[in-house]
Amino acid sequence: MFEYHSENAMSADNQQERPLTETSSLDVERIPPEIGWYLAGFAEGEGSFNVPIRRRNDFEMGWKVSLSFNISQKDDTIPKLFQSVLKCGTIRYRRDGICYFEVTKVEDIVNKVFPFFAKFELRSGKKKDLERFKEIAYMVKRNEHLKQGGLERILVLRRPMNNGGKR
Repeated sequence: MFEYHSENAMSADNQQERPLTETSSLDVERIPPEIGWYLAGFAEGEGSFNVPIRRRNDFEMGWKVSLSFNISQKDDTIPKLFQSVLKCGTIRYRRDGICYFEVTKVEDIVNKVFPFFAKFELRSGKKKDLERFKEIAYMVKRNEHLKQGGLERILVLRRPMNNGGKR
């Protein structure tokens, strides 16, 4: 039912695949429950919701706020399954052989990742990370991250995510 959509880029150090993107929202009702729950469980253990904030002098506020949902695994089967089911994201192969699936586009996060996890809910502490990530994503979508107060609120929201990680 799900097909892998990828074209390998030829690179010795950092093989990458082109991103898979469709503009429509994800139809979660078409995802077989056994696959949806399997991927949700996998995301519980291996998934991560990140909000990298990096210094950028070419940005008006001086900071770039990014969003990332990702999973990584030695084998590429699960990352490719995530990409196939969510119909978005990028697959990369790191130098150490780890396969990395990542969704960074705000529209894909809002229209595909969030509906997936609304149907196949997280059950651990990662659920709180998702809720904070959602709030931040909607702030970014409304361009609130471009204002001082919005940026400060994002910093507060992201602090406890991923056990206080600094990504």
